[in-house]
Amino acid sequence: MLHIKQPQTQKSKRVSKMNQFSKQAGPFIIFFTILMPTNCVILEQYYFDLKLDNVSQNIQNFMIYFVYMMAMWSYYQAITIKNTTPQRAPLPPDNRRIDPIYKNNAACASCNKWKPIRAHHCSMCNQCTLKMDHHCPWIHNCVGLRNHRAFYLFTLYMTIGAIQYSWASYVYFKDLYRNDKGFFQQQSSFFYFYWFFTSLVLYPTCAMLFFLFLYHTLLVLTNLTTLEQMKNGSNIICCCQNPTSKSINLFNRGWIANVAWFFNYSYLWFLPFQNIYETDGTSYPIAPLCTFADIETFDLSMGDGISPNTQIDLEQFDPKFLDYIATAKEKYKGKKVILNGKEIVLA
Repeated sequence: MLHIKQPQTQKSKRVSKMNQFSKQAGPFIIFFTILMPTNCVILEQYYFDLKLDNVSQNIQNFMIYFVYMMAMWSYYQAITIKNTTPQRAPLPPDNRRIDPIYKNNAACASCNKWKPIRAHHCSMCNQCTLKMDHHCPWIHNCVGLRNHRAFYLFTLYMTIGAIQYSWASYVYFKDLYRNDKGFFQQQSSFFYFYWFFTSLVLYPTCAMLFFLFLYHTLLVLTNLTTLEQMKNGSNIICCCQNPTSKSINLFNRGWIANVAWFFNYSYLWFLPFQNIYETDGTSYPIAPLCTFADIETFDLSMGDGISPNTQIDLEQFDPKFLDYIATAKEKYKGKKVILNGKEIVLA
């Protein structure tokens, strides 16, 4: 039997081209990302003479190498740590829970496997990613549950390194400008070209990383991902829920609890270790559980709240609900709609 190849859609062709470009450009982007901070360290250590005393010079040297090594370690961790979904059966449903937003029984249409809550399918990696934040071309990997900490620390250390380089560059520039020998007479032409090219590329890149660091700081404080924030429309600038948001963030337990959970409750939060949780992305701590036992109905004649039975007549919560349904049925009665290619007449 001959295998007939199905024609690709426009979207699948676009995704295929993006995947091909990502694979080809990935090593170059990684090399470029490592090269720029390395150039900064070379300039600071071997070219810039800031005329500091011995103690200040030793402190500066330690900070330069410490920040550089931490940035490179964080970058390596962000690249190599994967966030693949666990190959296991879905968790048994919690019958106590009545929150309709919290659902953990979805299946991925592409992988045809269980997709845990907060997981998303990445078309670039062609797999589901746990607590997916975004696919980052700078690390040629997805930012997710296990490497989000390393990615966040990478942006932090790169921002600190950029501030260090900017300060050293400014001090040395001022010294050259005020020197009697002339600005371009104290170093070789190669140095000035090397300095100018490094600064020209570094400053826009680090400005982007700085704003990325601020944005992810707000995400950490509210326990959101980029995809969730874009989908739900949460107001992370105010670190609170937006009254016009499309859904409620059940994972926001307060900024202290959110930060502690993000860094895996570790005192060594500044080290880019892989985050390994007991549930491994199959479930997440959420705001206080809301159950039927937590709901109380109040009778003004009694003065005290009484706990309802396990069976609740939901229609009694809004007496106008049935009237609304009846009005909607009368309004759309006889209308024709197309569902999955079939024409249906509403009764």
